[in-house]
Amino acid sequence: MKTYLTINQIFIHSEANNKSFYTSFGKKLNVIYGANTAGKSTLIQLILFTFGINDNKAKLAKILEENIFIRLDVTVKKNNDTIEYVFIRKDETIYIKDSKSEKVLTFNGISGNTSVEHAKLKEFFNELLDFNLVLESKNGVSKAPIETIFLPYYVSQDVGWVYLRKSFSNLDFYKNFKDDFLDYYLGITKLENKEQRKNLENQLNEKKFRYNFYVNFERKDQAIIASKLVDESFKGKGQEFIDIIAKRKEDLLQYENSYVKKSNLLTYNNQRLSVISKVSRNHSKQFPGKDNCPICQQVLPNDTRQIYEHYQEENDTIKIKQRIQTENKKIQSDLNSLNKKINELRTVLEDDYRKHVIYSKNNLTLDEWIKTQADIKLENSIHENIGILAIDIDEIKGQLKDFKNDDDIESERLVKNKAFKKHYNLNNQKLDVSILNDSRFNYVYELSSFPFQGVELHLAVLSYHFAFNKIINETESIHRLPFILDSIFKEDLEGNSKKKILEFICNNLPSDTQTIISIADNKTKDSKIEDYRKEFFVDNTKLICIGDSTSKESILKPHGQELDDMLNETFEIMEFL
Repeated sequence: MKTYLTINQIFIHSEANNKSFYTSFGKKLNVIYGANTAGKSTLIQLILFTFGINDNKAKLAKILEENIFIRLDVTVKKNNDTIEYVFIRKDETIYIKDSKSEKVLTFNGISGNTSVEHAKLKEFFNELLDFNLVLESKNGVSKAPIETIFLPYYVSQDVGWVYLRKSFSNLDFYKNFKDDFLDYYLGITKLENKEQRKNLENQLNEKKFRYNFYVNFERKDQAIIASKLVDESFKGKGQEFIDIIAKRKEDLLQYENSYVKKSNLLTYNNQRLSVISKVSRNHSKQFPGKDNCPICQQVLPNDTRQIYEHYQEENDTIKIKQRIQTENKKIQSDLNSLNKKINELRTVLEDDYRKHVIYSKNNLTLDEWIKTQADIKLENSIHENIGILAIDIDEIKGQLKDFKNDDDIESERLVKNKAFKKHYNLNNQKLDVSILNDSRFNYVYELSSFPFQGVELHLAVLSYHFAFNKIINETESIHRLPFILDSIFKEDLEGNSKKKILEFICNNLPSDTQTIISIADNKTKDSKIEDYRKEFFVDNTKLICIGDSTSKESILKPHGQELDDMLNETFEIMEFL
């Protein structure tokens, strides 16, 4: 279901100079008029600026110096639900209040398009308008900038009447922008899946590259080729050699471990024997009733029990010394035996290795075979990677089959091209623009410039935008915004051309959205606004005059008391906690 946004009113206030501007907007045609440089384009650019677009900030530098804030009241209709929103922008901060929750969202620091807060604001608009266009840049695929939300509905004064899709200046940065932009607004592909498809395509290309690298490396690497030949010659003998060496090295390791353990045990016993010997010598000098205590120098107690324990401890010490000495003899014998086995096994291993490495077959030595095993391992790893990559490639190709292929997309684009051409040629007839047969100047996917000049170029661009707006309206689920045409009259247009433009616009207004146009009109220099109102503008047309249609740079006027309520309410929103 489509989402519709309608602008209800705008309020601009300068705190520094106590100046303001206010106007409401009609539901259908809104005509902003005034003298040249009065501020008509400024008003339109301030509308876009309030929505977070920074592209025209440099052109607003003079009015922004007056320390202004801008308030936009809009209505959003979505899923049979209508919500009023208030957007307020002051410098780098945007405040958004909705009538449903009565809460205020605040985005601080949105003047930079790459800032975190600006990214949050973009997500807000994406959700509000169900907008999910993604574009590709050198950094990968990402959500499209806020400008692309308004681009189909805005024709700028400076370049919009000459170049297509150039009303904002920062969009050429994206790869394949034109096709992705048109595909989204014309419903060619499900763009919410574009990021997934692009990721799969990137994965596929990366895995194909690795697959081809491994295949070519194995096929061309001479070391691997030679290693495979040597490996074939020594397949059985080499494995036999490895098994023998592995078994004997395992035995050697066990002997060496046993030798270390028994050496440690022998050292422990020797230390223990030394301690017991010292205890025995001291014990003989501490007979009860005769010798003194070595600590307190008192004569040791003299009773039968003490004498018995003295002799018992002496006997135990003697027995322990004898047992340890016997055990040490056994350990030393084992160590000697292990040492002999270790030396013999080391000699055998050295001899085995010498005999095996000089073994040769077909003038190739087993030593050479050993050195090839790293290359053989590399080849096995390559084979394993090739197999895994082949499976991955097939799996990704299967996933990509769920997406439309290039032929499907081109067929759908052709249908849209023909539908656009029908509307475009009909508009050209109404505007007396030459009709050409070349598809480059009729198909929306091929049109980038027009083979016209002067007034005819201006009319052709006007025809294009109305045809594009109409075909967008035929696309399901695309948001609808006010159709904004800034400065619909070129300075060199004569009276009949201006009337032709006004007649065309008034007779072909989008039926579902507002249209906002600006025209230059100076009541001191042959004003035509009243003539236009009587001849072309219907009763529900909203006329918005800037600077009494005489003054330059006159959008702001001294603040009037009738706007105090609006001013106070705006301050309350900005002060919401």
